[in-house]
Amino acid sequence: MPYAQIDDGIRLFYELTGPEEGPVVLQFGGGLFGRHNFGLVNDGFRDAGFRLLSFDARGYGASDHPREQYTIDGWADDGARLLDAVGIEQAFVHGTSMGGMIAIAFTAKHPERCTAACADVAFAKPDVYRRTLFRIWRRMAESMPWDDFSDHVTTQAVGARFMESPEGENIFELVRQIVGLNDPYTVRQACLAMEEMDLSPLVPLISRPLLMTNGTYDVLCPPDLAPSGLGARKMAELNEHITLVEFPDIGHADLVECPQDAIRIVTEFFQKSLVRA
Repeated sequence: MPYAQIDDGIRLFYELTGPEEGPVVLQFGGGLFGRHNFGLVNDGFRDAGFRLLSFDARGYGASDHPREQYTIDGWADDGARLLDAVGIEQAFVHGTSMGGMIAIAFTAKHPERCTAACADVAFAKPDVYRRTLFRIWRRMAESMPWDDFSDHVTTQAVGARFMESPEGENIFELVRQIVGLNDPYTVRQACLAMEEMDLSPLVPLISRPLLMTNGTYDVLCPPDLAPSGLGARKMAELNEHITLVEFPDIGHADLVECPQDAIRIVTEFFQKSLVRA
């Protein structure tokens, strides 16, 4: 199994797949799905010519699980350390949900390592509604049976219409299986990290092309937040390097609900960025 040891002694499990000469895409998974978030789109990105650097973040999967406080900034720095460890100077970055928040931090803090980035279904700072939601998730993860917690999260992450479609027939069982792979300690830390996150000072520093992709009916990470938060639409108004694309008629999980659209939009953005570079 391929492991990289980063500079503080933590071992990260990673896989590098796709055409050997293709540009690398560093993937940051979500707080509950980890790198499995990209399962339905990886083949499409590889077919488009990208080489995918998929890894278990600190606290997830086969990587080390230190009992420490986890932060969005810390996970972003781990991504840069992973690039160092595997000998990659610069990469595209694709993060989804909490991974999208990590992608925002990575793009701002490590511009020399980032060709361009996509922060999928993410924001820079939660409003009161979202802070409360993540706090309740954390309390549920501490007290509820894991399957019940997973089902609750599914109702907020996946659109109601998709649940009743043929494609969504097994969505609850799928989410239970993937959420069940997580370390409960890490999940609670991830909820706390999102609850306390404030990336707003980093938004003006972003100098690489950053695509924000959001579902119009996303409850968790909508493009517009209440005044105390900083969502994708406002981010695009604040920084000319940030572009917003909305997926109409879906909730939070575009990589599940409309994977082909997600592949197309991100691929086109990355390819245009590569030409400009």
